Amino acid sequence: MNLKTIIRRFLWFVNFRSMLLLTLRWLFIRRNRVLFIFEGREYTYGEVFRQAKRYADFFLAERQRRIDAGRLGAKDRLALGVYMENTPEYLFASLAAGLSNSVLFAINTGFRGETLARVIEQSRITLLIVNDTSADEIARIAENLSVIGRDEILCAGAVTGPGTEGFKGLEASVEASPQKVSRRHRPRIDNFSPVIVIYTSGTTGIPKGVPCTHIKFVGAGFIVQSAVHLKKRDRGYISMPLFHSNAWYIGILPQLIAGGSFVLKRKFSASAFEGDMLEHGVTFLNYVGQPLHYIIDALEKKYGSGDAVVRALARHPKNRFRTAYGNGASVIDRRKMMRYLGMDHIFEIYGSTEAVITTANRPGDPIECVGRISRDIVILNEVGAQCPPASLDETGRISNYDEAVGEICRKVGSDNLRFDGYFDDRDATGQKFRHGIYHSGDLGHVRVIKGIRYLYFNGRTDDWIRKDGENFSAENVLHYALGIHGVDSAVAYGVPSPVADEHVMIAIQMKQDRAFDPGETHHWLVRQQESGGMDPKWMPDYIRIVDTFTVNDTQKIIVRPYKREHFNVERNPNMTIYFRERGDRTYRKLTGERFVEIRNRFVSNGREGLLV
Repeated sequence: MNLKTIIRRFLWFVNFRSMLLLTLRWLFIRRNRVLFIFEGREYTYGEVFRQAKRYADFFLAERQRRIDAGRLGAKDRLALGVYMENTPEYLFASLAAGLSNSVLFAINTGFRGETLARVIEQSRITLLIVNDTSADEIARIAENLSVIGRDEILCAGAVTGPGTEGFKGLEASVEASPQKVSRRHRPRIDNFSPVIVIYTSGTTGIPKGVPCTHIKFVGAGFIVQSAVHLKKRDRGYISMPLFHSNAWYIGILPQLIAGGSFVLKRKFSASAFEGDMLEHGVTFLNYVGQPLHYIIDALEKKYGSGDAVVRALARHPKNRFRTAYGNGASVIDRRKMMRYLGMDHIFEIYGSTEAVITTANRPGDPIECVGRISRDIVILNEVGAQCPPASLDETGRISNYDEAVGEICRKVGSDNLRFDGYFDDRDATGQKFRHGIYHSGDLGHVRVIKGIRYLYFNGRTDDWIRKDGENFSAENVLHYALGIHGVDSAVAYGVPSPVADEHVMIAIQMKQDRAFDPGETHHWLVRQQESGGMDPKWMPDYIRIVDTFTVNDTQKIIVRPYKREHFNVERNPNMTIYFRERGDRTYRKLTGERFVEIRNRFVSNGREGLLV
């Protein structure tokens, strides 16, 4: 009998539903305690449970209606999607999925057009929840959807946009459903089945659904809580979208376990963080690197210098901020944040939505690492051999970089409790699990210090790009690069960012007698975001024009040299590169003078080594 069978048979009660009943209902002392604050309104534990129960009863009634109509099998679970920004309704629906044993597909609001339609079709949802800001995008593709009709699209708030005829109101639908639903309408919970499916990138262009199971939700909450030691007086700050695992694994679940609370933001705003932190007594933050940098940047601009920020906030009487937990922040940004706000520690982690490999930089660890690792986490080179630990020279640089840096992997067996595979995507699952090894797609190395193995993150492999805390396939970007007017062939890859994670770069070879038009290209790519299914994060930050690509014996373009040279026109002055920055309406040619300005940003953030 393997471990999964034992858990299913003897620990069947360890599931997200039991966790919610315990934290929201059975612990009566919490009923009148605030769970979250949204746009100035406080929601107590008791109120949140009542709302989640209403939604759960509605989901169960809808499930039974579909079973009676022959649209669902007697043992099938209700599948529903949510496509909107953070709202209380989003949270209620997610918790209700746990209470009713439904499965909720948390659809990234960056998905548009064809990509969005394909995700909805693949999920086979029978209900879709939107709001007034996302209904218009669904209306554009509604006629192309076969899994749901217009009357199965529910809008949280008024339904007023063009093309939304036939959409129903969410609250009216919940209110009209039976208030009490028989327990027999709720399917039995398998604690290794998904509660929420969260999307990450796909190697074939379509995003992959990562099942976040009952057991993973419970486990993730306890892992973070055991590291940070949140108390009932702690208050989190959730500005990451609820379609991102960071918001759940790090933000919501640990607070539920601790009996704490959190501020739920509709969208991230760097300028709003200081006021929210002081007004609401925020003590804890779940983060990704880019937003953390924006917060620091906003504080420095407001107060004029780092010392001024310290004087204003580090010992401010309303400042209760003490710790943060997340990934992608530079060492300099973490040091600044701790100094500016008088923090205890920042837990910089390595992890992903799949959660097969998770580590955290704990107090006392070298600040550059992402935590200690066990022997089953290994670094493998391109032929699958284990890389040796890194050796450092007298300057602190890795002297055996080529031998030490490889893909971060984990040895897994049949009892892998964290991740069995992607939703309805065997090919993508097969790429992750090969010969008893889980392949992360990330590069890293190990340093052994006083007998302890520490993991250091070195970036993405050639096929993957990480931007703004999200991973996506270079194939996604390539699809649109090849659609640029006059392009004959192209490659896409991640390049260094002066702040965190990576920027997106493409190299393109134009057709004979065709010239690159920077204004037309920018306009076309923006149009693809508006109506062509392109996620805004896939928009290239840099475009390199090449005369002829270098290919291997099978005529495949060799990407690594372009990734290695990236946009460093100082070292490679013969490159022709165009770039864009926030607010630009065209691509601009990257000159040596402009590169110096970009390089200075890397220097100021302690990331100049990435340019070499």
